[in-house]
Amino acid sequence: RRTIRSKRAADRAPAERNLKMSIDFKALEQRLAYPPAGKLRVVIDTDAYNEVDDQFAIAWALRSPERMKVEAVYAAPFCSLAFANFFGIPAGAPSEDVKKLIHWADTPCDGMEQSYQEIKNLFALLGEDAAGRVYRGSPEYLKDKQTPVASEAARDLAARAMASDEPLYVLAIGAITNVASALLLEPAIKDRIVVVWLGGQPLHFPRTVEFNLIQDIKAAQVVLDSGVPLVLIPCMTVASALTVSAEELNGRLNGKSRIGTYLADTVINCFDDKTIPTATIMMKKSYLGGLDDVPDKVAAQFPTVRTSWTRIIWDISTAAYLMNPNWCLTTEVPAPVLTDDGRWQAGEGRHPIRVCNYIFRDPIFGDLFAKLDKD
Repeated sequence: RRTIRSKRAADRAPAERNLKMSIDFKALEQRLAYPPAGKLRVVIDTDAYNEVDDQFAIAWALRSPERMKVEAVYAAPFCSLAFANFFGIPAGAPSEDVKKLIHWADTPCDGMEQSYQEIKNLFALLGEDAAGRVYRGSPEYLKDKQTPVASEAARDLAARAMASDEPLYVLAIGAITNVASALLLEPAIKDRIVVVWLGGQPLHFPRTVEFNLIQDIKAAQVVLDSGVPLVLIPCMTVASALTVSAEELNGRLNGKSRIGTYLADTVINCFDDKTIPTATIMMKKSYLGGLDDVPDKVAAQFPTVRTSWTRIIWDISTAAYLMNPNWCLTTEVPAPVLTDDGRWQAGEGRHPIRVCNYIFRDPIFGDLFAKLDKD
């Protein structure tokens, strides 16, 4: 196999030449192999209040002590306006339909604080002690690719990673600002951590626009260019397989436990026939943009009359990869280049990352329901 040391500097991708530390391809590929059996050191970086899926991932991880030692949970920033602005959606108060689909935050700091409080709420519901385990993250996004945003979360991640030779697995299920800042604060942690990030779209999509990635493109570029072991889980056609219905939640979780009832109610309260057209339009204009060429006036001739409503629980995909990598089919590829306008470019000659191509939905929910249906 080629190593970065064996390639002439002139042949490397521009971003690769700007790295503060060289990348050892052989060592990186070893750490990109499937996670080992046994208990893993884990931290979770999450915009926990943004939607309804982070709560499932956090609860599942905390209820899986045989597999994950969850050492810390970090509140990631989120800003609904950042996403709206990218698509040219007029500023102002969100509609009632939109508010049923997502929680709203006008600034990254507002979203981070809401997430911090939600994480502590989840710890309480699970009977877990949050002391020394829950940290506030970045109040803003990166201004450039050289300057970290200081936060409790970034400092703790850097210190925690350097404190042990045992790999630290970072489940990143939000904008990746905290992780990028930790890498900028202490570049050496790239040899101590493995990042599993739900972010972006499949590499063949015409654009990679997605909530976690598009909020802080600079942070995503830092992580992708750093040489840190990265398992990338795309959203549409991969994590989007993780759907759940109201009937299933009522049968498997509701009334079974405090956390089960809370999670079920959180999702079921989103089930509303009026929100279905809103969700469909949002997806077509954002995540699925560029995948069809049908004019709006033609599409409008075929309205949706009935539907069987489900909700995607995106974020459990990262926990699923650690829980049992057989549930998430992945391949090693050269790290793509992320452009400033949110598109993938081929990364020929760059360091490898691992990309998830398919997720088996049924065993994932089977394990999750079994662990959350009792106090």
